[in-house]
Amino acid sequence: MNVRILLINDNSAHVNWGAQASPPALATMLAEGLPGCTITTLSHAWLVRPHYRRMRPLLGGRLIREEHWQRVRPFINRCSVPVPFYPEVADDFDYWADKWLAGRGGPQAQEFLALAGSSDLIIYNGENSIYRNTPEGCHGIFLLWLAKTRLGKPSCIVNHTAHLNDVRPIMSGMVKLAYPQLDLVAVRESCSLASLQALGIKNAELFPDVVFSLAPGEHARDRVDEWRRRCGLGDQTYFCLSASGLPVSMPRGAWDGEITALVRDLKSLGLQAVLVAKDPWCLPLAEAAKRTDSLFFGPEHEFYDLWPLFQGASFLVTGHYHYAIFGAMVGCPFVPLSVNNHKMQGLCELLEWDRTVPFDATLLRSCRGEIVNEARWLWDERSKVSERLLKKAAALRDEARRLGPRIARTVRYAETGCAVTKGEL
Repeated sequence: MNVRILLINDNSAHVNWGAQASPPALATMLAEGLPGCTITTLSHAWLVRPHYRRMRPLLGGRLIREEHWQRVRPFINRCSVPVPFYPEVADDFDYWADKWLAGRGGPQAQEFLALAGSSDLIIYNGENSIYRNTPEGCHGIFLLWLAKTRLGKPSCIVNHTAHLNDVRPIMSGMVKLAYPQLDLVAVRESCSLASLQALGIKNAELFPDVVFSLAPGEHARDRVDEWRRRCGLGDQTYFCLSASGLPVSMPRGAWDGEITALVRDLKSLGLQAVLVAKDPWCLPLAEAAKRTDSLFFGPEHEFYDLWPLFQGASFLVTGHYHYAIFGAMVGCPFVPLSVNNHKMQGLCELLEWDRTVPFDATLLRSCRGEIVNEARWLWDERSKVSERLLKKAAALRDEARRLGPRIARTVRYAETGCAVTKGEL
């Protein structure tokens, strides 16, 4: 059976290594669960991008996209008015659904309705979106709700962190309206499951992040070994350190920043440092590497290069959720730093890690000594800790791979009307 899937929020072009790793992992799982399926994607940029303005009537009333006119934006803003095509709150979902279906939802509505109408299954890859009222997250929830309730399509949200709180709680209303209607709500860590359950969402299920399902390939090892030789690392003992999605005290001018001080403290253990960065806001780590006579592993590398790099490290200090996953998959113990939601804590709980509450990446001066002590302990106990991590990551890999067959059962249920039994899960 050739199931046609519309995958919303393809992160392949995202700047983040973890986000880039998610689409191929998800595609592989879908191909295994639904052999012969065809996948059409809508990108993360497609979800974020739809900002339209309409020129004033005297100027023709034409609909334009804001990003096409950045160089003359002040002029365009004076001569046009913003035109929304998505609901701002859950109560307006029906209003906008009526407009979309009546052909008054704008260019993206036409594109989405055409793609969804010719698809058998709609899947939203929730990576990097269901928190902080992100535009892509709010748009994605509306699209899923529309596909399910108005188009009658099996609709799922998978592989996501849901961090919904009382600070400007707009997205929580959308979740409470849309999620109970969906055929599958799959979160990737325990804190998100608890967050949804606290909102009264009863159909949420936990499947570890799809990146766990990937096999750490050996094809990148030669390239990383060559980088080590070229940088003079050779057989030196080293650790890896990254920043976080949160702001971190970086070097600037005469100011070294707390991250530089932390690197110096960790190097005092007698190891070389490899500072790892892909995201633009993390690139000042290159300067921290210079100031501490360390090495910099930068954005010219690919996400699969992280496996051999972390496998050879004594430990990893990171505020990047997926870096901790990559490290766990090859047995590299890690010291977690805080991120912009609870996903790192949820991951630590899934891994049954010794530390489940991350250190505060925005106040490193208060915890540098503790981080160094914990890193020293991980280095001393690396063999034992690594074995435990590898075993747990393998178990999470098996659990993550259940997602493909679980998605497939939503299609079977839609075709036959037969409920999925507990034994099938």
